[in-house]
Amino acid sequence: MRKMLFVAFLSLCNLVFSQGKGVVSGTVTDKEMGGEPLPFANVFVKGTSIGGTTDIDGKYSINVPAGNQTIVFSFVGYETIEKAVVVKEGQTITVDQLLGANQGVQLEEVKISASVSREKESALILEQKKAVSIKTSIGAQELSKKGVSNAAAAVTKTAGVSKGAKNVVVRGLGDRYNSTTLNGLPLPSEDPEYKNISLSFFDTSIIQSVGINKVFSSDINGDVGGANIDIVSKDLRKKRVANLGVSLSGNSQTLAKKDFQTIDGTNRLGIQKLNHEVTDLNTYSFSNSFKPKTQNFQLNNSFSFNYGKKYSVGEEGTLSYFVVGGFSGAYNFTEGNVRQTTNDGVAEPFRDMEFSQYTYNTSQLLMGNLKYKSGKGLDLAFNHLFIHNNKQSVGDYYGKDDPQEEGDLVFLRRQQTNNNELYVNQLLAKYKFNDRLTVEGKGALNFVRGNEPDRRSNEYLIRNGETRPNTSSAGTNERYFSKLQENDYAAKGKLSYKLNANEDDKSVFDFGADYRYTERLFAATIFNHDFTGNGPIIDINNPDATFNQASINNNIFSLQTGRGRRNEDAGTFVPFTYRGKRLVSGAFSNVVYQLGEKLILSGGVKFERAVQRVTYDTNIGSSREDGAAEIDKSYILPSFNVKYSFNEDNIFRLAASQTYTYPQFKETAPFKYQDINFASQGNPNLKPSDNYNLDIKYEHYMSSGELVSLTGFYKMIKNPISRSEISSAGNVLTYLNVGKDAYVYGVELEARKKLVDNEKKDYQLKAGLNASYLYSRVNLNSNSIAQFQQSSSELEGATPFLLNADLAFTKKYENSEFTSSIVLNYFSDRVYSIGTRGFENIIEKGIPTLDLVSSLKLAKKYNFKLKLINLLNPEFQTSRDGSVNRNSVVLRNYKKGVNISLGFSYDF
Repeated sequence: MRKMLFVAFLSLCNLVFSQGKGVVSGTVTDKEMGGEPLPFANVFVKGTSIGGTTDIDGKYSINVPAGNQTIVFSFVGYETIEKAVVVKEGQTITVDQLLGANQGVQLEEVKISASVSREKESALILEQKKAVSIKTSIGAQELSKKGVSNAAAAVTKTAGVSKGAKNVVVRGLGDRYNSTTLNGLPLPSEDPEYKNISLSFFDTSIIQSVGINKVFSSDINGDVGGANIDIVSKDLRKKRVANLGVSLSGNSQTLAKKDFQTIDGTNRLGIQKLNHEVTDLNTYSFSNSFKPKTQNFQLNNSFSFNYGKKYSVGEEGTLSYFVVGGFSGAYNFTEGNVRQTTNDGVAEPFRDMEFSQYTYNTSQLLMGNLKYKSGKGLDLAFNHLFIHNNKQSVGDYYGKDDPQEEGDLVFLRRQQTNNNELYVNQLLAKYKFNDRLTVEGKGALNFVRGNEPDRRSNEYLIRNGETRPNTSSAGTNERYFSKLQENDYAAKGKLSYKLNANEDDKSVFDFGADYRYTERLFAATIFNHDFTGNGPIIDINNPDATFNQASINNNIFSLQTGRGRRNEDAGTFVPFTYRGKRLVSGAFSNVVYQLGEKLILSGGVKFERAVQRVTYDTNIGSSREDGAAEIDKSYILPSFNVKYSFNEDNIFRLAASQTYTYPQFKETAPFKYQDINFASQGNPNLKPSDNYNLDIKYEHYMSSGELVSLTGFYKMIKNPISRSEISSAGNVLTYLNVGKDAYVYGVELEARKKLVDNEKKDYQLKAGLNASYLYSRVNLNSNSIAQFQQSSSELEGATPFLLNADLAFTKKYENSEFTSSIVLNYFSDRVYSIGTRGFENIIEKGIPTLDLVSSLKLAKKYNFKLKLINLLNPEFQTSRDGSVNRNSVVLRNYKKGVNISLGFSYDF
């Protein structure tokens, strides 16, 4: 009997393997998303191991034995569909399938896995592979594994991107050369010092993915030389989602710091009085104390929630809403040294001070998304985002500061609050007339409100054992109030027409137009204390005993504004102001044409006109006398892309384009902003830069989620803009067209590989690496007012060598998953400021950082996360290069400490 069964089995096998085969192909679409393609759905022949998964476009193709077969379609959290087909030898049949969510009891438990697959690393790699132009994105899953907390940290995990003084540097090009968008629409900056909004505002709880587009395409704004960073906000991908999360953390040098100083007049939510009420210089009516408050236990905390629900509308339509909110509060204590030198070759700094800085940063965010999909081609979405960020810092500086007599010491205290609010409103519409014609329209109304209320600066002279206010200048004891109001309006429309009805053909024609109008009003009022004679002996721990009404009455000091000291003088209370207006309008077109299966060409052109005008009345000058800073230019900006696929897994790409860079409002407005070690001011004579870009890239794709790529790039910049020192007392930095041209070229390497992938025991070890090397050079203008020290220099912010590496271990259980990642980042020394007037360049020292992130998900509902951030705790340092006669001098150094965080969240 056994022999008969064995012979029958062999005969059956022989029959099966001798059968001819046909091909079953098609597209799997998502009913819950209005018929959008459903990537990573399972498609297989029932009763066999024959099958596969759909690609990023929802497409599949499998070889199937001829005869009567049953094709099974499934996706986690969705219904399973079986379809009977008749397959004929040598023929191809098309079987498309629409999948909807499973309505069973277990739906709520498994929907989360479906969402993760949409945001996972392999999906974005496949999207990168399919794209016509060069594209890099990092998704929510990868951000979570690497312990990334915001968009700023996210982009620094990609090749060629590093963190600058505040915003990111891409391929050696800093803030002014980059642009930031949310869902493809531009975002304004909350800070007058910068073009781009701080990416740290965007918590990963609201990020679906972040795209770093280092190659210009005609449908984005032409004012970009480094990269356009596009944040794609999360929306609802499932029938329902609900989550609550909390975390607690501490910093190794902050948590137990005794007498941690905080600013009087604000609270842990960052709520405070933003305006002053001084209308009489003979009345001391400030409500806040000069004396900081203190506390002794600094535990960071955060809270977040999200909730969303989707409803069916009609037969195919859906209506969904999604809300995300959160709060965070974080303390940090740093200590180190600040120094300044002269340019006469003397090695000893004239300023040499120890400092202690106490910082508290709190933020609140609320994002809402309302989306309608008709299922018949119409998609509508409204996004609202509110972010409130409040940073409070107290800095104490003690030591030598250009002493007039032997033994003189100085104590400086600077108390500063930066209160920023961002309101984003976006309306996005898309209508697909048919398989070939699609129209999109987008609009945004954004508001930024940035305030620096009651910044308090004190400088005391310690001589012969006595402490007195420094009376060398009334501005050494100051109260400063500034506010920034910016309104930003943007609109964009695009028509796309497929040139070939074949779904696999990428040929398409795009045509569109965009518009952006930005208006900014900045105002600052400065109150100075002008002491009589040498000033009184003062108690550093009780400054309010001197800074009060009695001191004005007794003629110990007089109060004055930056414009005058007499109430009756016209303009005494008029703030220093600048107003900036910018209008950018453009039209663009682009054609993608597929020449066979291997070669795709793309060419585009954008006409753009940019008009910018800055008027000012500041502590430096007035546009009524000097003339407004005005630029009005029109551009024709070409772009060109080539994609050649040697085969499915090996791709060559080439991209070339022209762009421009406008100076920013603050860079052209001559308002002097004073910091401890430096001051900065704008330059109304700045010219825009012209940028010429070239990229060549080779990509090799292995299995899902694995790739190796190598990119070479070259950029030439005409009239480059850079930060530099000018001949002025007080170490003043400004912005200059530092030369006729500059260039940057380099290579980027990216690799992602599964080192171990044990399917039986469900564990995986993956490694990621990206590294870049670049060479930058700017030919400096010898006739510039800056009096450059050298004939050429590296570009400001350019990082010659940059490395990011990570190693991630994942172990899956029946209903649980454990992930642990170690992440390394290193950037080499780079130029902070180009040297002038005998000064050498200021250099920012390169450092390594090392993070460890572990997470555990239990029963698909309970989520635990442990983060150890900045484990190496390197020293951050800026120094001035040494000349022939002296060694380098460290201008500032400090350590940030190690952050330890434990988080918990629950999925309902």
